[in-house]
Amino acid sequence: MHYQNQRVLLASKHQKEKAIQPPFEEKLGCTIHVPVDYDTDQFGTFTGEIPRKASAYETLIQKAKAAAQQFGYRYVISSEGSFGPHPQLYFCPADTELMAFVDLDNDLIIAEHELSTETNYGHIDISDQDDYEAFLDKAKFPSHGIIIRALDSENHFIEKGIRDRDYLKTAIKKAFEFSPRIRLETDMRAMMNPLRMNTINKLAVKLVHRIQQHCPQCHTPGFGKISAEGHLTCVSCGTPTELYHRKVLNCLKCEFKTYQARDDGLEFADQRYCPYCNP
Repeated sequence: MHYQNQRVLLASKHQKEKAIQPPFEEKLGCTIHVPVDYDTDQFGTFTGEIPRKASAYETLIQKAKAAAQQFGYRYVISSEGSFGPHPQLYFCPADTELMAFVDLDNDLIIAEHELSTETNYGHIDISDQDDYEAFLDKAKFPSHGIIIRALDSENHFIEKGIRDRDYLKTAIKKAFEFSPRIRLETDMRAMMNPLRMNTINKLAVKLVHRIQQHCPQCHTPGFGKISAEGHLTCVSCGTPTELYHRKVLNCLKCEFKTYQARDDGLEFADQRYCPYCNP
């Protein structure tokens, strides 16, 4: 079982091929196809018009399998992003990206994830006289897109994909016609967010590497970390932290597993991760 030189469908509508296609073509020789009429918004939107009904991972797989069925492909790549507080650094925003390579013939799902603090994720609520320039700078506008929405309004005014200052001013003026308070927020769709696109590219490289790893026992592709065990202790006080001690590497088909040290080589956790030193 291998995936060299295969035709692979990318279940995306937000230009993610710019980040995903290069590593798959360069390392695996795969030909990546992007459908022109696949509506991934049916599984949920960042702006909430369509809520995501399942978990990020479940949505990831639903998106891939639905695309495979609609377009008749054996192999599909899909990705899904979530944004919010970092799981350990609570006051730091984080981008959590999931990506899967789904092999329908062999009922195999090879998945990886990337947790990144390299994100501009955020928002600001303003009234008519409030200044918003500091937020625009932090959001990296205009290289990164902005969304404007009216708050306290039944009309649900929203304008996405703003990367032009004149257009921004027009959208803000329009939003204030619907509500005395409006929200400026970062547009986290991949084609509007170069920082996110970079993270997706890193994840694609990681996923390709995972695909190339075969089980030492049955040779199934995708051998790698499935879980982790143990906890690193605080370097200062010895209290266990939420950081794992070692990786558990499993086969996706047979029961073979092995153990591996952390990629970063850490043996102790910094005080900032300690629930006692940094409650």
